[in-house]
Amino acid sequence: MELHGSTEANLVAAVRSARRLRNHPVHADTLKHWEDLLRQARRDLAAGSGDKASMEPVIIELQNEIASRTA
Repeated sequence: MELHGSTEANLVAAVRSARRLRNHPVHADTLKHWEDLLRQARRDLAAGSGDKASMEPVIIELQNEIASRTA
């Protein structure tokens, strides 16, 4: 996955988009991108790159946004 900027910045942008798009249909490619971003964030944290304290809440928030669309 190629990101522009940090993983954390991309997570924050994804959460903002997800909030903005609540109650609206979201394209399958967008959901896939968000899921790929979550996987990348988890890999970064597992590798020790990234601030766990600031990234974990954003990861959880994006997971919840995705779950609300796929439930």
